[in-house]
Amino acid sequence: MHDTLIIPQGFNGPRLSGNGGYVSGVLAERYTRVFGGDGAVEITLRAPIPIETKLSVVREGEALMLRDRDTLICEARAGKVDHLDPPHPPSDWAEVMRRDATGGCGEDSEFHTCLVCGRSRVVGDGLRVFGSHGPETGRSLSCYLPHANHADADGRIRPEFLWGTLDCPGAWAAQDPEDPRPALTGRMTAKVLDPPKVGERCAVVGWRIGAEGRKLYSGTALYTESGRLCAIGHCIWIVLKD
Repeated sequence: MHDTLIIPQGFNGPRLSGNGGYVSGVLAERYTRVFGGDGAVEITLRAPIPIETKLSVVREGEALMLRDRDTLICEARAGKVDHLDPPHPPSDWAEVMRRDATGGCGEDSEFHTCLVCGRSRVVGDGLRVFGSHGPETGRSLSCYLPHANHADADGRIRPEFLWGTLDCPGAWAAQDPEDPRPALTGRMTAKVLDPPKVGERCAVVGWRIGAEGRKLYSGTALYTESGRLCAIGHCIWIVLKD
């Protein structure tokens, strides 16, 4: 198999490179199309993801590789999420909506244009997953309102965008809120279970799994307001050096 992929302008995390969660979801969909499986896919990000650049998608053994000429950008392999034990869905939706009003990355952040959490992205453009640390130590809580621009013909949110919703909230849970250094997605494993419908109010719950030096480990779960689990995943984050 040899295919190509272009990440369009606007599908960024950091301003000049693709959003790790979204791109992981795009590559995961292609992996599942080629290899099948139960839908759980592990994506390892090896280099910043170029935008508006023709990238190669190549099968190598039991993996898919995303390359920019000789540079390996990402690799996709079979993953597992069955071991995850997510927190219960939130019961206090007033608190969820407070995160919607105050969370995410504002103009003072280098991630203010992030596809997932950037507050500079307007409704229908970015995913606007707005949240922050808490309410407990090692947790995060975020609000997400699915928009029609990100849905399929049946009105359900497409998997690559759901991978995006699981991304940034993991960093908020895993990282010390007093540490100003950014953390970038190093590896993401996720599975979409039951995509939410347009307008179906959702929350993303993140939890810290552990840390090892500059590596942080987190889990994230996307729930509807009724408590239905839509998607689940876990991430390894790399905290950038000073």
